[in-house]
Amino acid sequence: MDIKQTDLYWFQLNKEIRVEDVDKFSGNNMHPDRMMTQWVLVLMISGERSFRVYGENYVVHSGEFFLLPPYVQHCGLQYDNHAAYFAHFQATGIQVPPPVKVDTNHILLPLHGQIPLELPCFDLMEYAIQHRTLPFSSKNFLSSQIQAILYQISFAVQKRELWCNLESRLAYRILQYIDDNKDKHLKNRDYEDTFGKTYNRLNTIFQTVYGMTIKQMQVTLRVNQAKRMLRSGYTISETSTACGFEDYFYFLKVFKNKTGMTPSEYKNS
Repeated sequence: MDIKQTDLYWFQLNKEIRVEDVDKFSGNNMHPDRMMTQWVLVLMISGERSFRVYGENYVVHSGEFFLLPPYVQHCGLQYDNHAAYFAHFQATGIQVPPPVKVDTNHILLPLHGQIPLELPCFDLMEYAIQHRTLPFSSKNFLSSQIQAILYQISFAVQKRELWCNLESRLAYRILQYIDDNKDKHLKNRDYEDTFGKTYNRLNTIFQTVYGMTIKQMQVTLRVNQAKRMLRSGYTISETSTACGFEDYFYFLKVFKNKTGMTPSEYKNS
């Protein structure tokens, strides 16, 4: 079922958060039937997660997030095969109406939504997990990391919901189109046929909104997917093909240029 963000429950988090747990899960299970004393943030890497909360059923997919408040009963609907990052944290927060203007003073998020494609949220979560144990980590460090992720998602989601100018909406549609076709070799004509404008005009609009060209974003999204696949155990060859790189050695070059590591080094890090 297609549910608009503005039709969902929204929450406002105030002041600083205090992280109690952050981790990554991969497997097949059912969301627990429970009422927690913490907020739960989940970023879906792959698969889908089904659950029931506030008397309604939800299914959240790869590339989406959900935020569950404390002291509210929630339970799973079925066994789901999925991979996800999650964080449990304490925070002062309330349920609020959908925002009518962008608020950067608070974290404002719907119960679920799309993880902003333009943000490296998965990388930030992975970084937090890798540094969650001593001697690197502390509760303050983890809390600041997760709070930064929440603020960034909050700002991006609000902008997407509330910006009404047509060029911003078009830029977001282009971003979705790039992400949906990461495995394809799109030509300028493909963009022109899809959006009814010259490629140069589309590229100018996109760069104004996202600060990079269409081609640069295409490479960024491909490399981000490659990193997720390598972390999940895919071979370098499988990853290269799935991410739209016909030339294996070109993939190695691009990956190292974007990450500072070869795919093999990244896979083993």
